[in-house]
Amino acid sequence: MMTATTENATGAGPEAAATGENGVRAALYGVFAHLFADRPSAELLERIAEAGDMIVAEDSILAREWQALCLAAGAVDQAAVSNEFDALFVSTSLPPVSLYASSYMSGRLRGQLLAELREDLARIGYARAEQSAEYEDHFSALCDVMRGLIGESATSEDAVEQQQVFFQHYLAPWHGRLFEKVDKAMGADFYRKVIRVADAFLTHETQYFELA
Repeated sequence: MMTATTENATGAGPEAAATGENGVRAALYGVFAHLFADRPSAELLERIAEAGDMIVAEDSILAREWQALCLAAGAVDQAAVSNEFDALFVSTSLPPVSLYASSYMSGRLRGQLLAELREDLARIGYARAEQSAEYEDHFSALCDVMRGLIGESATSEDAVEQQQVFFQHYLAPWHGRLFEKVDKAMGADFYRKVIRVADAFLTHETQYFELA
């Protein structure tokens, strides 16, 4: 996770009230930040299961996939999801699925990417949380930054541009390859449902910024 060092910091994702378009966007980024940061807790799964009405009255792929994830979160065994997380993303060597941008952005050395990312994060007032063991290019960390950049009041042109630049530099180039990797991974069940929501949402984000 990331630590905001500016007054624009917002609260955590899944537990924050999601109202309005920006509220829902921030909440979804928060959900993904939590789901990919560590093994999902029973509390997190329960919160997701109870959030089925967060995206309503919308006949879209995103709404349908979100409903499917909420139903799955309410029915799944927490221990099974934890084991799935470990099988997909945790290994003493190389895990089946890497969650780091530098694993997918060809032509960008990890040191170079991290240096650029850290410089950009410092400029907008973010840094890696002291307790975090993950590098800044981890998918959950990048989602956490997007969550913080949005907020309910971040509707000015400058705020939207800041979100757009960060999204296009650090999420848009590689999230599709990450989702493909999870989709094809042996043992992916709950997380296959997660990436279907994430894919629909980040596709929506791409369109959102194109129209901004």
